[in-house]
Amino acid sequence: MSKTKCPRCGALSIRQGAAKCPSCRAWVSSPKLARSRMRLGPLGVVLLAAGLGGFGMLAGGAAVLVSQGRLGASRAPASASPASSAASPAAPTSANAAPPPRASAAPGPDTAPPPSSEAPRAFEVARIVRLDAPPVDVALADDASRLFVLCEDGTLRAYALDSGVEKARARIPGKGTALRRLSSGRLVVLGIAAGLPLVDTASWLSGAAPSAYLKTIAVKGALDVAASGDPPVLVVATSQGGRVVRLAGPSLVADGELVFSTPIRGLAPLPSAGGDRLLVLLDGRVPTEPGSVIVLDPAARPFGGARAAWSSLLEPRASVAPRSASSERALLFDRATAQVVGFSVGDEPRLAPAGPQPIAAFPWSGDRAVVIGAAGEGTLVSLDRREVLATVALGGVPSSAALSPDGATILVALGGGPRGKGATTVELGGEPLRIVSTLQTGEGSHVVSVASSGRLVVVAASSARIVTVLRRP
Repeated sequence: MSKTKCPRCGALSIRQGAAKCPSCRAWVSSPKLARSRMRLGPLGVVLLAAGLGGFGMLAGGAAVLVSQGRLGASRAPASASPASSAASPAAPTSANAAPPPRASAAPGPDTAPPPSSEAPRAFEVARIVRLDAPPVDVALADDASRLFVLCEDGTLRAYALDSGVEKARARIPGKGTALRRLSSGRLVVLGIAAGLPLVDTASWLSGAAPSAYLKTIAVKGALDVAASGDPPVLVVATSQGGRVVRLAGPSLVADGELVFSTPIRGLAPLPSAGGDRLLVLLDGRVPTEPGSVIVLDPAARPFGGARAAWSSLLEPRASVAPRSASSERALLFDRATAQVVGFSVGDEPRLAPAGPQPIAAFPWSGDRAVVIGAAGEGTLVSLDRREVLATVALGGVPSSAALSPDGATILVALGGGPRGKGATTVELGGEPLRIVSTLQTGEGSHVVSVASSGRLVVVAASSARIVTVLRRP
């Protein structure tokens, strides 16, 4: 076989067709792979780009699955997943979200919070009514056209809500502690030792003489009142001698009386299909002795002839809440033991933790309750499960609170604290329970009153000497 000369080392040793010189191991010609060329037409370029893009998408998707623990890892139990942990009573899941599979039967009406919902539209400051004396209590007329203010100087005043202009002023025989609105446009002033002043607002605003619109009923030291029945009777609890007096007829004449040996703390209406009942809340004889809840028929004759007693609370209290046509329960709370109690005729009372230092409690949807605490928290509790579901920081020390007629909004005046200079009112609502708005209502905001329509709220501020009118758009 003939050989050729190596172009690098000059040796005559390269056979025909060889690629390397056997002497110096240098390449005589490029290897076949090296000298090959990739020739792609337009279609080949498109297919190559698509392939590279698809590979990138697959790699990215695999990275996401790995980061979520769904690729190459066992699935965590539903109860341990982040989504399930977020679905707590404090943060209910959306109504459209599919619930996790359950092996047990469907939950009862109060074993889970209701679906997430938007809170009603927030209130706005509509007007500020300025006073020359600190306000003690406020009330709204039935048609929400007038605002009535009880002041520390012993006067009762009427203001037009649309303008804030004072329309009338009356001198009350004593300095009252609270104002209550009755049917037919009447007002009573509590806390006066000389008697119970009754004001007919229609005669008062028409310019009649005091003898025509102001009457003093011979019930001394009234601390609470409750009206019920048709024709209505008025039951008055007094701080003098532990008396509960029933007043009946157009002239509200006393026709029955009960006397208790322990201090009376208040009254609470108890709706019932078999006839309304009234709860009389009594403290114990000593601080460590349980108080009592007396259940009686306010229309029975003789008054208090048939009554029942329940003793499990040290300091039973009740909040004033708008009456619900579908509810036959009263909501009580115990300030000493920090419990809230669902009370109804014929059923065993249900107790649940209420959060620290309760000052007010209101019924909430789904057989729940919201308790306002003096420590500055709103606590959502389940009466059926007897547990705290969520807490909301209010941002101040509450002095009073009121529930809207639709039961969807709670207004809390934050005028408490060591100096009583709080100047805001917060609006609680929605699911989960949260602060919907915070409104400036003046230093010493301490009394909240809600109109029967639910669209108007007034807040009295003692230090600022103003009443702020809030309106829902």
